[in-house]
Amino acid sequence: MKIHRFQMLLLVIFLMTGIGIAKGFTVGIMIPGEIGGNPIYELVFQGAERAREEGINVKLVEGGYNPGKWEPLLRAMAASGRYDLLITFTEGLPQSVKKLAVEFQKQKFALIDGKLNESISNVYSVAFRDEEMTFLAGIFAGLITVSELPGVNPDPVVGLIAGDTYPAMMNKMKPGFENGVRFVLPDAKIIFSVAGNWADPGKGRELASKQFDEGVDVILSIAGGTGIGIIEEAARRGKYVIGVDSNIISMRPGTILACSLKHIDRVVYETIMAAADGTITYGVNETVGVFEGVIDFTFEDPHYLEIVPERIQEIMKASYILLKYGILRPLEE
Repeated sequence: MKIHRFQMLLLVIFLMTGIGIAKGFTVGIMIPGEIGGNPIYELVFQGAERAREEGINVKLVEGGYNPGKWEPLLRAMAASGRYDLLITFTEGLPQSVKKLAVEFQKQKFALIDGKLNESISNVYSVAFRDEEMTFLAGIFAGLITVSELPGVNPDPVVGLIAGDTYPAMMNKMKPGFENGVRFVLPDAKIIFSVAGNWADPGKGRELASKQFDEGVDVILSIAGGTGIGIIEEAARRGKYVIGVDSNIISMRPGTILACSLKHIDRVVYETIMAAADGTITYGVNETVGVFEGVIDFTFEDPHYLEIVPERIQEIMKASYILLKYGILRPLEE
């Protein structure tokens, strides 16, 4: 009995020691932008807060919208020596992360929603199959523009408004959306507009109005805060919007019909916890999507279930399954 109790005591000490290590772990997160009004960074904040609740020390720093400030800010964080892990995001940062990883070889980095093209021993990167997210949105847009929903005109025309052009947009998101639309509607017309700004609702209203004038029924908005204007104009004109990244349907039910989801909050949380408990593998560049459950759709949203025709809901579920198991390939025309 005494041996048994002693073994139990050792186990408790071991567990307490493990917990203490996790609680002493410090993560710095550099947001290349601002959290407020940006769905993707609001999700990042949620993932970080979840890790904080489990005892991780987390410091979030907003880098603002001037790309020239991002690398110096990340360098200053690395040079401070305060962080066990530094996390940053997007395809705008791989070269900066690569440079800083060489300069600060004892510092661990994670690049999320961006991808390195080589293995670096102190960097973990994870990118998303963004084309899967927009492919689902494209299928949905194609179905909506030939539906009997109020405000839909006879012409099969859909739109995409982007905050800006960048490699993921032009090489993955835009073609994924176009291929999704044409998967269900080969002869559809697709109008693409670029705002040139992620935080200009007025520009969003202007571009949305122009697209609606050209016969668009539904717009996929990948425009950050600029999307607020897109939603407002769609509501004013009796048209429709598809969101991305997070579920924003409740902002304007009946106008925002659905959202393609990116569970970056889950990826942020899991990356932090894996780094804290020592199970993360640095030098690895991963890509995740529907198959891993981090690209999703608002199948269970009550407004979606109430407003979207049941037949469209069925097609969306079937498309998701086909996408998950590789039967549908978003970048293959």
